Amino acid sequence: MTSRRLIRIKVLQLLYAKHKKETVTIEETERELLKSMEKSTDLYYETLLLITELRRKAFLKIDTARNRRFASEADLHPNTRFLENPVFDIIEKNRKFVSYINNNLITWQESQETVLYFYNKLMEWHKYRQYMNKPSVTFEEHKQLILDIFAELIIQDDLFFQILEEKSIYWNDDFELVLSMVYKTLWHIRPDMTEEDNIFFPIYKPSEDGEFARALARKSFLEYKENTEIIEKYTQNWEIERISEMDKLIMSCAITELKNFPSIPVKVSLDEYIEISKTYSSPKSSSFINGILDKVVKELQEEKKIIKTGRGLQQ
Repeated sequence: MTSRRLIRIKVLQLLYAKHKKETVTIEETERELLKSMEKSTDLYYETLLLITELRRKAFLKIDTARNRRFASEADLHPNTRFLENPVFDIIEKNRKFVSYINNNLITWQESQETVLYFYNKLMEWHKYRQYMNKPSVTFEEHKQLILDIFAELIIQDDLFFQILEEKSIYWNDDFELVLSMVYKTLWHIRPDMTEEDNIFFPIYKPSEDGEFARALARKSFLEYKENTEIIEKYTQNWEIERISEMDKLIMSCAITELKNFPSIPVKVSLDEYIEISKTYSSPKSSSFINGILDKVVKELQEEKKIIKTGRGLQQ
């Protein structure tokens, strides 16, 4: 999934909610959209923080064992390789990471049972044991363990998604994009990185994506009636009331984008909304929507209402 597709999905969902509750204004819809986009970034840092919480849990376990009244030799001289994994320091000491976590109140303090759950899984995991028992490890091996913890231990577990969905209603559609960015972040970590380096990737392009989101939401909101009239021409064998609300919104948003965003190629817009329909509409909707939009595009091109310029935005 791309950031632009996620924006399109968020716009559609908010417009759908607006149609169900007609008292919602376009200003409220825009504010909700931008808030939803901000929450995507929260999910990114929340996931990275969970990974670092595993080291914190490991430290607390070791510290508790060391201070037992009758501590064993193993308790007093534990294997601290996991605690000393340099990837943790690169993330945790990074100024941008610390600033974002503190300013946005990102925390796992109220979900320590989840951290403990993943810690216990980690302790029993064969890759962790192999890592801990090697005579020595390189930086790349340190990093590979963290990548494997994320890709195999955490995001393959339904509990991870369940907990995060409970934390925020905004995150249901964000996982595919955001988790791919987390993996990309971990993959690009190098041993020479300092706390000043910007090691994190933006979920959205700060200005371009925000402008696209606001414009798409506002124009789709204002042009819905006009677009529905265009759709009606090519659904004469259907009663427009019987076409699902989401199908109409998908086609209307597609038409709005085709008319108002000259830098986005026609094929890109069509492909994006067809793909969205496969997930958010009925099984047969994608072919139905594709057929209608093909006819609409021909009409709008003949009327010079679709004019594309430039090389196109990267989607």
